[in-house]
Amino acid sequence: MAAGLLIFFVFLPPYIEGKRNNVIDHAPYPVTDAAAALHETLIVGDLHADPLLWSRDLTERGTRGQVDIPRLIEGNVALQVFTAVTKSPAGQNYEANSADAFDNITLLAIGQLWPLRTWDSLMQRAVYQAEKLHQFEAASD
Repeated sequence: MAAGLLIFFVFLPPYIEGKRNNVIDHAPYPVTDAAAALHETLIVGDLHADPLLWSRDLTERGTRGQVDIPRLIEGNVALQVFTAVTKSPAGQNYEANSADAFDNITLLAIGQLWPLRTWDSLMQRAVYQAEKLHQFEAASD
């Protein structure tokens, strides 16, 4: 029983995030001087990112996930929309989803030991993720 709980709370959430949000290490892509100069003049925006779902510090360069503050700065990103995911049905697809399907975010909230108030409230899940974002903002430059 203890081994199962240890796996569920300690190892499973980072494993799932690593599988769903892996970062593939590769050599830098070639960028011409002209392209780099143009990029510096742009206002870059990304309108969707889900890193608030996961238990990691966005002020540190991550080894998983596509968004963290150091990489946003390096990419000259001026606008980042952080989504607050509150529900995700098991078997989610583009065609149709059942409101009665098992909710994956409930399991994720429990597995990552989110506050108890988030376990059965979609609103509290959104509030919790907003609180996390505010903490990252306060801890960063």
